[in-house]
Amino acid sequence: MQPQPRLSEVVDAILRYLYSHPDAADTVDGICEWWLPRHWRVDTRCVEAALLRMLAQGLVRRRENADRHVVYLRADKASRSSPVQ
Repeated sequence: MQPQPRLSEVVDAILRYLYSHPDAADTVDGICEWWLPRHWRVDTRCVEAALLRMLAQGLVRRRENADRHVVYLRADKASRSSPVQ
């Protein structure tokens, strides 16, 4: 079994996926399954930590759907660059 990738590697992989799929949105479980390299076996806690880091940096958004599932998606460019009023 391969070792867990480092947190920075998980962040980079998620960013690469979002760059290639700008309209993607998924749950933590979906991100683990579909957004990361197949040969990685990443713990959901590691993906959650990567997403928290990315949220703090304004790289992703967190959205709760009507069915109460939390999904993550790329932050809008406009929301990252617009001044706070």
